[in-house]
Amino acid sequence: MLHRPSLSALPTIVLLGLASVACGKKEVPAPAPVPAAVAPAPVQADPVCKEGSRMQHPDGKLKECLLAQDWVTGPYTCRVNWSLVLHPNGALKECKISGTATFDGLAIKDSLALYENGKLKRGVVAAAKAFGDVEAREGDWITLYESGALNRLELSAGPRSLKGYPCKGSENYFHENGQLKKCTLGEPYKQGEKELPPGTLLCFDESGQPKEPCGLMTP
Repeated sequence: MLHRPSLSALPTIVLLGLASVACGKKEVPAPAPVPAAVAPAPVQADPVCKEGSRMQHPDGKLKECLLAQDWVTGPYTCRVNWSLVLHPNGALKECKISGTATFDGLAIKDSLALYENGKLKRGVVAAAKAFGDVEAREGDWITLYESGALNRLELSAGPRSLKGYPCKGSENYFHENGQLKKCTLGEPYKQGEKELPPGTLLCFDESGQPKEPCGLMTP
């Protein structure tokens, strides 16, 4: 006689069978997240130059022109109707900018000139900045060495004391070590036994001592 399992045992058999199947399944790893698409960098448009103003480097690349519309290059917006000058490698050399540009805490406005590596060469100071014991004030023009040291300071207002000398105007230069190199006197100044009148150009060596002869072309 065949032995049939009792009806009460059937649920147990079914449960055991399901457990066996479940144990045989492998965990399927979650799919890796799909990386977000990276937007391509915007293509920089070429400058639009006014007709007849374009000048070229020997290799045919744009050297200089008068802008027919604003031109954006990196963080700078060069203004329409002003001259744009580019280095041979295509990097910005000079232009008039909108707003301000900042270089290591030094804010520059209006006119901007850069070295080929992008470091600041010349510009108009937008906010007072100290170079050692010499202060460049808003509106002054400054020229920097490639190292960032002050090379030239063109004073926007009247005479100002630079290294103890009452200097004025645009012919005020510094050695790269920070010492005064040239100064145009803005007030009478007594040097030794001589009384020097305003407008006198003084020259100094790298230690800060006066030297002769002195003129605009003195190195």
